[in-house]
Amino acid sequence: MDFLHWAHPCALRLTPIDFSEKYPYPCIRGFHFVNLMMSLNAAYPRVLDAGKNGDTLFLDLGCCMGTDLRKLVHDGYPASRVLGCDLRPEFIQLGYELFDDADACPIHFFTSNVFELPTSVAAADIPAPETLRPTDVSAVTDISQLRGALTHIYTGALFHLFDKETQRELALRLVTLLNRTPGAIVFGRHQGLHEEGYIHDHLGRDRYCHSEKSWPQLWKDVFTEIEGEGFAERVVVQAELREQFGPEVFGTKVSTYMLYWSVEIV
Repeated sequence: MDFLHWAHPCALRLTPIDFSEKYPYPCIRGFHFVNLMMSLNAAYPRVLDAGKNGDTLFLDLGCCMGTDLRKLVHDGYPASRVLGCDLRPEFIQLGYELFDDADACPIHFFTSNVFELPTSVAAADIPAPETLRPTDVSAVTDISQLRGALTHIYTGALFHLFDKETQRELALRLVTLLNRTPGAIVFGRHQGLHEEGYIHDHLGRDRYCHSEKSWPQLWKDVFTEIEGEGFAERVVVQAELREQFGPEVFGTKVSTYMLYWSVEIV
């Protein structure tokens, strides 16, 4: 795809060597930071159309080097309404080197820790969406500034880094960031299983994988806790498990399945 001709060859060659040592994630070792995973989600066309035609605000949480975000803007989502957030500033900086666009990239990136957000926020504490306009995006320095303002949130290869309870805590925090208007969507992808449960981790972490059945229930429970059962009925969750990588990719005995999903307020 011609989008990726922007990638700087030297950075493309050195990134996995430098960063697999400090942050030995399989997705880094496998060059997944140059794959366009976001666009494979069934919700992507709806999100893109909404961005082109409406007053929206998009956050990629755990954006890594920002490849998916650059593709999103390349496809027509206004850059003035797009933000990328990662915990590691090194990844954001390396994205500039990878695409050789430090002086030209129109996307606003910042570092912040989503787990520093409270898991419940009183309605009076959430700023009205109209108080955060696209012209203010470049001033965002902390994720707490986005409470209740986001119409689109994407998380790629993020949830599967954590245990079951931490994933629930993450979902609760994302709900506090999401606008309550119809069409607001959280979507993403991460490792999944046919039957939910813990998986082997080469770093010794407790990592949990949800299934097509358990993932929708998690979000129904989270919205019920924050907004009540009535509102939770307005939430539509779609989840599809796909065989993504053969055993040879990560050196495992079985194929790796990824859960592609979306959570939409209707």
